[in-house]
Parts: sequence; C-alpha cells; structure tokens
Amino acid sequence: MFDNRVLVVGDVMLDRHVHGHVRRISPEAPVPVVGLLGEVCTPGGAGNVAAGLAGLGCDVALAGLVGADDEGARLRESLASKGVARLELVERPELATVSKTRILSEAHQQLLRLDRDGDRDRFAGFEDQLLARVLPLIADQTAVVLADYEKGAITPKVARSIIAACRSRGVPCVVDPKKTDFGPYSGATIVTPNQLEAERTVGRPLADDDEAGRAAEQLRQALRTDAMLITRGPQGMTLALPGAVHHIASRTRDVSDVTGAGDTVVAVLAACLGDRWPIADACRIANTAAGIAVGRPGTYVVQAGELQAAWGGLSPKILDREAAARVLAEARRRGRRLVFTNGCFDILHAGHLACLEGAKRLGDLLVVGLNSDSSVRGLKGPSRPVINQENRAGLLAGLGCVDLVVIFDEPTPVALIELFEPDVLVKGGDYTIDQIAGADLVLERGGRVVALPMVPGLSTTAILDRKAG
Repeated sequence: MFDNRVLVVGDVMLDRHVHGHVRRISPEAPVPVVGLLGEVCTPGGAGNVAAGLAGLGCDVALAGLVGADDEGARLRESLASKGVARLELVERPELATVSKTRILSEAHQQLLRLDRDGDRDRFAGFEDQLLARVLPLIADQTAVVLADYEKGAITPKVARSIIAACRSRGVPCVVDPKKTDFGPYSGATIVTPNQLEAERTVGRPLADDDEAGRAAEQLRQALRTDAMLITRGPQGMTLALPGAVHHIASRTRDVSDVTGAGDTVVAVLAACLGDRWPIADACRIANTAAGIAVGRPGTYVVQAGELQAAWGGLSPKILDREAAARVLAEARRRGRRLVFTNGCFDILHAGHLACLEGAKRLGDLLVVGLNSDSSVRGLKGPSRPVINQENRAGLLAGLGCVDLVVIFDEPTPVALIELFEPDVLVKGGDYTIDQIAGADLVLERGGRVVALPMVPGLSTTAILDRKAG
C-alpha cells in the first residue's frame, strides 16, 4: 500500500506480556498466584511505531537508545520479527533498556505491570550521539516520526534539531508528544496529542467538539505547525488546519484492546504524508487504522492489505488467509482459545445464527471459513450461490459473535484448518465427527471437534425449495 522510507526516532521499549492462570490466592499474602502459561515479547514505544510502518510496507529505520543487556537483545529480535531491518540504535553499557512487563490472567485481565524505566537524565546525556546517527539520514527519508514517551531520548535539543532539519529539506515530520510543554515540537508538520495530553497542555477540559476544536487551533497556532490532531478515543479525532477544523468520527465498533492505538495513528500518518497525501485524508485513514487496531487483541500491527480493504469500505473482520494467520498466531500466543467453523452461508438465516452463536460460546475468537462463489457452485450447482461472496462475507462480519471471516476456494476448509490450528472445530448439522473435514487435524493436536444440532426446518436449500414451489 505504501512504498516509502520513514525514519522513527524516539524512546524504544520492550513490551513483555506474561500470561498465566489464576486458581488460588497466595497463603503468604492476599495476592493471586499466577501459574505461568507463556510469554510474548513485542517492540514497544517507538519500536511499535516502526513495526506499524513495516506492516504497511514502508522501508523503516528506527533510532533510539538501548542498554547492552538482555532486554536490548530481545528488543532487537522482536523488531526483526516485525520486519524492522534498519536499526540506528545507540547501545551503551551505562543504559538500561526500557521495558514494561504485564502479568495477565487467562481472562486477559492485567494483574500487574512492572516497569523498568531506566535513568531519564542518563538517557538525555546521549543526545549528541543520537543526533549524529539521525541527522545524516533525514535527507533520504520521505517522512520522519518523533515518538516521544518522555523516557529521555527526545530531549528539547533532539526535537528541535530534527524538526529543523526536516523543515529545511521538505520532509514531513510527525510528532507523538508526551511532554507537558509542547514548545520543543514547534515547526513540526503535525503533532498528535491524545485528549488528556492536550487538556494538560492547554490547562482546561475539552468537554465537546467545540472545545476540542478551539484547543487544537490554539496549539497549532502557538507551535506554528501545519496541523494539530487531537485523538479523543470513542469521540474520534479533532484536526485543526489553517482556516478549518475537522471532527472525524470514530470508526471503532468492538473494542478488544486499546494498547498501541496511538502508535498506529502516528505510523499511518507518516506513511500517508510520505506519499504526499493531503493531511485531512491521512488523518481519516489513520482513524480507520486505529479502529482496526483496537478491535484486535494485544498491541496489534495493522497490515497494508486489511487497511486498504477497510478504507475501501470492507469490514476489517474480512481478511485473507495470510493476514488472518498473523492475527490468530498473536491471539494464540496471548492464550486465546480459537474456534473455527465453515460453510456457504448462502441466504443467512436463524439456523446459521444459532450455530455461530453456539460456536462462539466454545472459545474466545470465532473464525468463519466462507466458501467462495466458485466453491459454492462446485458444491451446490450452477444456480448457487444466490448471494455473492462479498455480500455473504459482509453479512457474517456484521454479526457480533463472528471475529474473522476468511474466504476460501477449495471444496473443503482443510487447508485453512491446517494453517490456523484452531482449538475447537465446529460444524452444524447431522454430521458424525469422522465426517467433518479437518477433524483429524484438530484431534491430533489435542483439540476438540463439536457437531452442533441444526434448527429444525431451517436450511438454505429448504428455503429455496419452498420459494421455488
């Protein structure tokens, strides 16, 4: 979707998620005992912005400060796994890599967070070394991001020097701020505070669109930026441009996890501005991307294909098999129980709904494999399907019990089952377990196969036969 070079400079972190089950309270203190199930490490902070840009297809470079420690090594590994290949990290033995460790229960409730913040003043002492790495790179970039989490990497000198270099070379500069004083961000292309950060800076609550609009324009003028974007969660976004304020409604429907949504916005803005999109359009597609991100578990990296589909009006629940496999692999690492079912779903009816709702009750995420039009014709004859695959997928995606929809061309979903590795395989109808395609694959891995009873008198074929009669 995007083919450009973006440099991210900021506070890089390691995000560690430790998953476990809670069965009892400790006899030593009134705290839960967490039985370890697994651990997931992902790039955090500026690293997550870089991962987001890589997911969009950008050639991304990441600059920041890390320690010569195990966390730094694991951060490099996690960045490589996300496709961030160009690293300009200043590594020093005097520094401790910033990390956040979240302890999560099976129900995905956060029980505890352990932060290793490092020494902000010590980090700030390496500003000249960081600038020596960064400034020579700016001329070759299509956009630059300053991801400031107020951990010490983005000092006022670093911010001003990079913004000035971007201005002099005509390179868009996107700033994600954390400082109370926005002064060092003066002259950037766009600054993207969330509502709390904006309220803290202007010194008053932003109770409605009008207040948010006045604050955005006040900040834009004070900082002499091209634009000011206040992200406001469920209230959407407020964008101030010279002579105009735009309110962009939230595209979020089902919120799974808001972690990293701001990073997603910044990454998409940088990718769009690097391709010379108008700022208002860039903010609107960033809003769409944020809606996708918060609907996925954990810190989710939005992929180019799913953003392009969502921007074109398709539900973000409809994915190709590769994108779905990435979503499900991440969900599995986080301890989610995956349920898979499949069918033609031609003329969606109450029997289908009963089966889908029953399937969802068996796990955390329900994935529906949908036979394509050509697959349905091969199974049902030349007069079927009655409804084409795009509309069938859209109807399924509109159901609250359905989390992902994947269209497949094969007669059976065996290839999808092999790829997705569901914990539970569900089929509706009068099937025995040995008649369900893919059942052997699921059972071999210790999974469960369930045949749900049909609602009497409800089937697509029976409905069509009655209509024809």
